[in-house]
Amino acid sequence: MTWCGQCDRDFDIGLLGEDGGCPVCGQWLAKPSRGGSVPWHFWVVAAGAVLYLGWRALQGIIWVVQQII
Repeated sequence: MTWCGQCDRDFDIGLLGEDGGCPVCGQWLAKPSRGGSVPWHFWVVAAGAVLYLGWRALQGIIWVVQQII
């Protein structure tokens, strides 16, 4: 959160203008957010989900083949 002294309000970084200014009065508050960056732990969870679902799919295929034979 960033604080604007002129407006006496705090704003989330994502609400700031493109130049990092206050959305109400335009005073510069912070560096603009990079936007679009994904945290590293998202990729860890995504990789874990892919591995888990791949393993469960393999188990399902093996089960179907055993039921047919």
